Amino acid sequence: MKASRAIALAGTIAVGVSAGVVGTAAALAGHLGRLAVTLDRGLERPITVRRVLAGDEPRVWITGEGASALGQHSLLFDAPGASPGEGRGAAPTGHARLGPVLARNGVDVLRAVVSVDSGTLAPGCRGRMVGWWYTDPAELGYRVEPIHYDTELGQMAAWIVHPRRARKKRWAVHVHGRGASPAETFRAIEPFARAGVTSLIVSYRNDLGQPGGVSGRYGMGISESRDVDAAIAEARARGAERVTLMGWSMGGTASLVTVARGTHRAVIDGVVLESPGADWAGILRDKASEAGLPGWIATAGMALLERGAVASGEPGGIDFAALAPGTLAASLDVPTLILASPDDRFVRWQGAHAIADARPNLVELVSIPGAGHVRLWNADPELWESTVLRFVAGLPKPGWRGQ
Repeated sequence: MKASRAIALAGTIAVGVSAGVVGTAAALAGHLGRLAVTLDRGLERPITVRRVLAGDEPRVWITGEGASALGQHSLLFDAPGASPGEGRGAAPTGHARLGPVLARNGVDVLRAVVSVDSGTLAPGCRGRMVGWWYTDPAELGYRVEPIHYDTELGQMAAWIVHPRRARKKRWAVHVHGRGASPAETFRAIEPFARAGVTSLIVSYRNDLGQPGGVSGRYGMGISESRDVDAAIAEARARGAERVTLMGWSMGGTASLVTVARGTHRAVIDGVVLESPGADWAGILRDKASEAGLPGWIATAGMALLERGAVASGEPGGIDFAALAPGTLAASLDVPTLILASPDDRFVRWQGAHAIADARPNLVELVSIPGAGHVRLWNADPELWESTVLRFVAGLPKPGWRGQ
């Protein structure tokens, strides 16, 4: 082979290899971007029930991811042998409330069975641990009123929880996290009710049974903030003059964005955040790292989402600058309580910490070590509720805007 032909062939091969690498990198970046905004109905069932011990104090041996979670948790489960999603879409059909860990035997964990609210807990059941605990807001003993509220996408389901002694014209809007259920927020009802605050528990776009967002995808809290703003409008139409936002995970992002740009932001008197999504760029970099990918793949994925090359719930693309901790902190002008755990491995607390550090005059950060993502209440419900009650009861009127 002549030298010129060899050089040309080598160049062609090099270009092909480079193109293949670039193509693979682009595919990975696009995949990561899509995962960040794609619906996840939670088909995974990582928990297996090993053995059920009946009696006056029933207990259960379980194994799998989340089995050792700190504190009290719900186990959502299917019957033995059932395929995930049988019966009611992707949702498990059984619900059991499990107490703290009592004993361990290798990878198996023994927990008390506080109650079985639906289904039959038996060996071979598969499911997943969640922090929800309550299945219906009425379980807390308050009067509950199912309603629908109007949004730009149509009507969404919601529940009004009436405290026994309502403080005149004080409401709260409770916003669950990405891919979760409104049941996630029921744990927060008690301290708000004790403070005399009427609670509006909302569904939002892409929830099961609710209208879908653009492309049927999430907007990382930006799109969802418009539903939160619509919920505030509903509360105002029913007499609210002060509204406190209570946001979980991406619901926390939506709450922060609502404070920054919501039409009804003037009536917001405070914000309570549990494990908030306060740094989406950091979250995506963490997910890339967990998958063994370099940080620039996450950066490329964000660029695709920002340009709209990867479809999201925002037709013009995701504005990551608006979701940066510094930007979110600068927009705050009401007292804010953040509950976050240094042991949250799903959404690390650096973003929450950055917001608290940037606005120490407005933001209180409370940590419960050992708790997982949106599981601080489960780890220490007494501390969680007393902290939220103190904060909510002491909020000044929204005419005061801290700087």
